[in-house]
Amino acid sequence: MTDDTSTDDTARTTIEVDRQVWRQVRAEAVGEGKNVSKKLEEILIEYFEDDDA
Repeated sequence: MTDDTSTDDTARTTIEVDRQVWRQVRAEAVGEGKNVSKKLEEILIEYFEDDDA
């Protein structure tokens, strides 16, 4: 179901990651008071912004 009134430009996906990587991301997210999805989004944005330089 989609929300046609949303102006948010996001996509949802499912990924598989190495268990150790997941633990690291989860630990960082918890340490920063964030949920894991937001932390993963930050990591991906940082990665691709660095790639553009």
